[in-house]
Amino acid sequence: MNSSEHSPFEKAFFAQGIRYKSFFDASLDMRFVVNRKGILLETNRAGAEVFGFQSKEEMLGLPSIACLFQDPRDMELLRQKIEADGFVKNYEVIMKRKDNTTFVGMITANLWFEESGSVSYEGLLLDVTNWRRCRQALDECQMENIGLAQSEERIRHLNEKILQMLMLMSHDVRGSLVAMAATLKLLIRGRYGSMDESVYNTLSDLLSRVAQLLGTAEEFMGKAQSMASSMDDGPQMLDLRTDIIDPVLYELESEFEKNGIMIDSGMGAIPAGQIAVHADRIWLKSVFRNLFRNAVNHGGPGSRIAFGFEDLSSHYRLHVYNSGRSIPEELRDRLFSKLGRISKGGSPGRPGLGIGLYLIREIIRKHGGEIWYEPCPDGSDFVFTLAKDSAHFQADEF
Repeated sequence: MNSSEHSPFEKAFFAQGIRYKSFFDASLDMRFVVNRKGILLETNRAGAEVFGFQSKEEMLGLPSIACLFQDPRDMELLRQKIEADGFVKNYEVIMKRKDNTTFVGMITANLWFEESGSVSYEGLLLDVTNWRRCRQALDECQMENIGLAQSEERIRHLNEKILQMLMLMSHDVRGSLVAMAATLKLLIRGRYGSMDESVYNTLSDLLSRVAQLLGTAEEFMGKAQSMASSMDDGPQMLDLRTDIIDPVLYELESEFEKNGIMIDSGMGAIPAGQIAVHADRIWLKSVFRNLFRNAVNHGGPGSRIAFGFEDLSSHYRLHVYNSGRSIPEELRDRLFSKLGRISKGGSPGRPGLGIGLYLIREIIRKHGGEIWYEPCPDGSDFVFTLAKDSAHFQADEF
């Protein structure tokens, strides 16, 4: 019977078979049909390539697919699972190529009953060796991440203990310094008897140094307490003159006297009680402490230091001035760099203006402001701004 004599049903079935065969052969994954005896009934070009055969016809000539398993017993276990469940999905097993190299195969197959009553298994096989390696690497990374998280937690607990120790030390050191300062004040006032001028001067100098130590302890150890107790409390409402500048001037009083520095209040100094700022007290004191010390070092003996402010619409504009030589123009771009230093003579080198100005700029920026240098005919002026709005304060950056 020729093709013209086939019924419409037979023609449709024949066309469907051709389409299925085309899909079967064109698949990029191995497709296969195997009978219960392990004889490969059908495969595609991808299957031959996976196992290293020249053609699918060569592969179909195998007496049994048992030779494609690294351990032939795995074929029997796979057959039993398919017949027990009717299918397998993503079943991993070590397969063997024609050249005896191995790879990890992932098999998905169904139990298939032929019209003749015979049983076969139809499915696909993927080479998942690289995927499995990636998954293993991912699992190892996840384990490492767990280890890092545990290590981070241990470090966090250790840091908490260190901060607690610093807070205890801060309390003890500050308490001792306060007691020393109180005793020195009583001695200077003559509470324990009169003294000659040299002893008086020595005690006054010692009191000034104790005041500086108190400021240093507050700056470097008091911050530990704020870090441990409330990093999210945000800025404080402070009186700029009373809470910040006057305590710093008191700390540096002996340095001013030693160098014959005059504090000039005729250039718009900051009156007490008139400027309330949203700021971190410890860090803002550090700003003024460093600017005043730079003014002493760079201005030299007998120079003048002045400070002042302007109340602008959205921020305050403040400055710290010192008389003396201004910084040469070609060196000004080094002022706020992390590694740049300018000596007292106005040339690159040490000691002089250095990393302190870089840190000051970082602190001011965290307060929503900026700092820059302005030369004067008879000196130098460091100008900076502070935002009035507390929302500009970046507390989490300290």
